Order: sequence, then structure tokens, then C-alpha cells
Amino acid sequence: MQKGIIGVAGEYFAAAELSQMGIVATLTLKNTPSIDILATNLENGKFANIQVKTMSPGNKQGWRLSKKDEEKSTIKNHYYVLVNLQDVGKLPEYYIIPQAKLAKYLYDDHRGWLAGNIKRKDTTMRIFDPYRKKIPKEFGEKYKNNWKILDLF
Repeated sequence: MQKGIIGVAGEYFAAAELSQMGIVATLTLKNTPSIDILATNLENGKFANIQVKTMSPGNKQGWRLSKKDEEKSTIKNHYYVLVNLQDVGKLPEYYIIPQAKLAKYLYDDHRGWLAGNIKRKDTTMRIFDPYRKKIPKEFGEKYKNNWKILDLF
């Protein structure tokens, strides 16, 4: 699957999940910074601004994020939905994480990685891998497939 198609597939899957729950989910134009889906509950007026990051089938490294993902956002009700596409024919898994919580996690995790026993060169890449690593698994457990985190209901 091509990189651009993977990202779009994740956005559509996340929007479909929200729509199935009665939430109006609109994909933004591709040049909209930091927001891929605008989600609104028309019954109570609650909304969420969602950035989607998608992990392709066969990915063995977790979600690849960047240094900008560890910076606190000024966008109100800002969330990340991390989509694991898994294999064709299997439903995706989702991690729904408030942006500020993910930013802090990435910041702390990267600083810990740099301070490890091995001298490392700093990089702009950040990895979130709850499938193969204990600390991100423990951090991510309460966010896994937990759409209520969005506080739209």
C-alpha cells in the first residue's frame, strides 16, 4: 500500500467509527495543519479536533511520529487517533489519546531514550509502540479502542 493511501485509509476508518456512533465526522482538506477530522455531536454541541496517524499492515516499529508531535498544542479539544490497519479484512485498532498526554509521553520517552546507557545521537523521530514495548503498552492501555476519551458523548 502506498504511503499516502495508508494515511487516507486511517482517516476514513476513524471517521467511519465516529459516524457509526452518531458523531458528524468531516475530513479536512489536506493542507489543514494538525487536524484531519472535525468531529461534532449535534445533540450536545461537543466537538473534537482530531489528528490521525496510521500504521500500515506489516509495520513492526509502531507509529512513527516527529518532534513536533511532542509539542503542546494550542488547539482546543485536540486529540490523536492512532490507527493500526493490521491486515486486509481485519478491523483496525485505535488509540484515542488527548494531544497533551501524547505530547508529554513522547517528550518524556525520548528524553529517557537519549539518557540511556548507550550514547545516542538526537533525532527528530519519535516512536509509539504499544505492541512490543512494555512502557508504551502500559501508557496506551486505557486509550486502546476507547472512543469515550474524546468526550463527545
